[in-house]
Amino acid sequence: MKKRYGLVGLIAALVIMLSAPLAQSADQQFLRMFSGPEGGSWYPLGAAMMSVLEKKIPGISTSNGPGGGVGNIKAIDAKRADLGWTYTHTSYAAIKGLHPFDKKYENVRHLMSLYPGVFQMAVRRDSSLKSPADFKDKRIVPGVTGFTGTVIAEQVLQAYGLSFDSIKKSGGSVTFVGYADSAQLMKDGHSDVYMAVTSLPQATILDLNFQPGIRLVGLDEAHMKKLLEIEPGLMAYTVKPNTYEGYNEPVLTPATVTQIVIGKHVPDEMAYKIVKTLYDSWPELAQVKKKDIEDSKPDQALLGNRIEVHPGALKYYKEKGYVK
Repeated sequence: MKKRYGLVGLIAALVIMLSAPLAQSADQQFLRMFSGPEGGSWYPLGAAMMSVLEKKIPGISTSNGPGGGVGNIKAIDAKRADLGWTYTHTSYAAIKGLHPFDKKYENVRHLMSLYPGVFQMAVRRDSSLKSPADFKDKRIVPGVTGFTGTVIAEQVLQAYGLSFDSIKKSGGSVTFVGYADSAQLMKDGHSDVYMAVTSLPQATILDLNFQPGIRLVGLDEAHMKKLLEIEPGLMAYTVKPNTYEGYNEPVLTPATVTQIVIGKHVPDEMAYKIVKTLYDSWPELAQVKKKDIEDSKPDQALLGNRIEVHPGALKYYKEKGYVK
């Protein structure tokens, strides 16, 4: 019996010892970010940002997970994430409860605007597809459900009198996968159209341009006007010739502004530290995605934003003179 009680006592002591480090770290704050899919710009930059914050702000640990512009907002609103990547027109739709949101997501605040997010529709260079109107019975890959690019794809098709359902009914197909899988489907000859909203040039489209070779499909001015009536938060953007080597025509396409949003629940002091630390570390982040960071200047941190700015971030922007 003595031995038994001795064993119980030993186990209890071990439990106390093992739990001690947890008690010591009770004051540590955990910041969670949802960024984007692997193969895009958001995920590596999100990981780099969270690494910088963990290294330079005492008392915090961080994580960065994959996500999409619509789903990230829902996660922040539900406090399953503190920071998330999205687009300025998406966050506005969320606050107002507009499509694709089924209610108002009011716990989301603006942290910073980054670079333009350009909607790109890539087809094989030898393809006969010249316009979204030609997609009526084709195999399209618009992204993952919950991604902003997938929503824009729906809206572009709507401007041309098409939908995911109408494409399937006409003998085409709609496959919801991420960038890397979408590129592989085209390489393998299993898809006709790759769609994504991301920075220019996009890594997986660059890969596709090497093999089998691609060109971008754009909108004409009349259908761009229709699209902007459907989604006023978007803007017309012209992709410059030779953005992808070998294709020397300008392409008219919709675009938005990449945005990092933050939960209303994040304390003002922490939001201030996040913004200050990230902008102080801009040269370090440029080593991850040089062009994206160069296109994301601190004095344009409110570019395209249409939602309330987090008070902590606003304090920083006022100190820098970006906001009066």
